[in-house]
Amino acid sequence: MANKKSKKNQTAIHVVFSIILIVLVYSFVQLILFLRQPANSTLVRNGELVNAEEFVGYVIRDEEIIDTSSYLGVPSIVVTDEKRVPKGGTIISYVSNEQETLINKINELDAKIQETMENKPSVYSADVKNLEADIQLKLYKLLNRKSDVYEVYEYKTAINESIEKKAKIVGELSPAGSKIKELIAERMKYEIELNESNQELKAEKAGLISYRVDNYENILTPNSFSSLSIEELEKIKINIGQVIPINTAKVKIVNNFECFVAVPMDAEKTENLNLNSVVKLRFNNMAEDYVKSTVEYISDEENNKKLVIFKVPTNTEALTKYRKINLEIIWWSDNGLKVPNDAIKYVTVKNEQTGEAIATIPTITIIESAYHETAWIKVIRSTEKFSIVENYTDEELLDMGIDEGLFKERINIKMYDEVLVD
Repeated sequence: MANKKSKKNQTAIHVVFSIILIVLVYSFVQLILFLRQPANSTLVRNGELVNAEEFVGYVIRDEEIIDTSSYLGVPSIVVTDEKRVPKGGTIISYVSNEQETLINKINELDAKIQETMENKPSVYSADVKNLEADIQLKLYKLLNRKSDVYEVYEYKTAINESIEKKAKIVGELSPAGSKIKELIAERMKYEIELNESNQELKAEKAGLISYRVDNYENILTPNSFSSLSIEELEKIKINIGQVIPINTAKVKIVNNFECFVAVPMDAEKTENLNLNSVVKLRFNNMAEDYVKSTVEYISDEENNKKLVIFKVPTNTEALTKYRKINLEIIWWSDNGLKVPNDAIKYVTVKNEQTGEAIATIPTITIIESAYHETAWIKVIRSTEKFSIVENYTDEELLDMGIDEGLFKERINIKMYDEVLVD
C-alpha cells in the first residue's frame, strides 16, 4: 500500500511539473515572438501637407484722411472703427458747449411734458395708444442694441420724435393742453437752435471708417507701387504686428473691397510667380485659414531681392489695424492619406523570367491580426517627415511595364490601416 501511494504521489508531481514546463515554454515562445515584432506602428489617416514660408509684409490701402480742422466741439462717434459708412452718412457729430446746454434744456422739457401728460386723464385716442406702444417697442430694442453707437443714436432720435408727436396730440385733446402747448413751443425753439448749431462730418463716398492713422496713408498707396523700394520699406519705424492705436481726432475712409500687401523676398523665390498668379496667404490672428490673393506687381531685382505685391480681396477690416505684419505664403498644399516617411520602403520590381529591373515602387507594410501585407503606393507629395500617398491604378502599373500577374491580387492601403514604422 505504501508503494502504491508513493507511486501516485510521484505521478502527480510529474504531471504538475509537466504543466509548469509547458507553461514556461509557451510563455518563452510568446516572449520571443513579441520581441521579434517591430515596436512602432501608426494608423493611416486623412491629413494635409502644407509647404508654407513666413515673410514680412507691408499693408497698402486705398485710403483717404478726412480733413476735420473746420469742425469744432466735442466729437460724438456715430460710425465706430472698422464699420462701413454709406455715401452721405454721418461719421461724427460734433457737440459744442452751447449744444450741450440746449440738449439739456430739451431733455428737461421732455421730462416736464411727460409729467404733465401723466397727470392728465388717461382717455387718449387710438393714435396716442399706438405711439405709446411704439415708444415701448423702441425702448426695448434700444436696450438690446446698446453696444451699437449708431443704432442707439437712431433709436433715441426716433423715441424723441414719438414723444413729441404724443405730446402734440394730447395737448390738442386735453382741456389743460395749453400748458403742454407752451412747453412744446419752447422745446421747438431750442430744437431749431440746436439744428442750426449742429456740425456733422459726412462721408463723401462709401467705405470703411478707421481712426487708426499712422501718416503712411499718402506714401503707401495703390498708385505708388512702381516707386516703392525694399530699402525704403524696411526703414519704416513700425514693429511687426504692432496695432495702430485709435485716435478719434483723426479719421480716414478706406476701400473695404480690397487691400494690398507688399512682400520683399529673395529673387529666386519669385521665379514661379507671374502677374495675376493666384497665391494663398495666411495671416497671423486672422479667422480664415488662408486667403486667396493675386499677384498685382513684381519689381525689378534689388540686391538679389524683389518686391511682390499681392491684392487681397478679404480681411480688409482686420488689416486696417496694421501696417507691418507677419504672413505665410502657402506654396502648395495637398490632402489625402497621410503616412510617416519612415513607413515607406522602396522595392525593385523585376521581370519574373529575365530578372531585369522594371521599376522601383514605394511600398508600405500593413499589419493584419496575425500577419503582414505589403501594399504598393504612389507618393503624391512629401515633406521632411510625412507623405501624402494613394493607391496605384491598374493602368498606371501597366504603363510602367509591370506584368498584370504581379499586381492582380495586390493589397490596397486605406484609412485606419495599421502600418509599420521603422
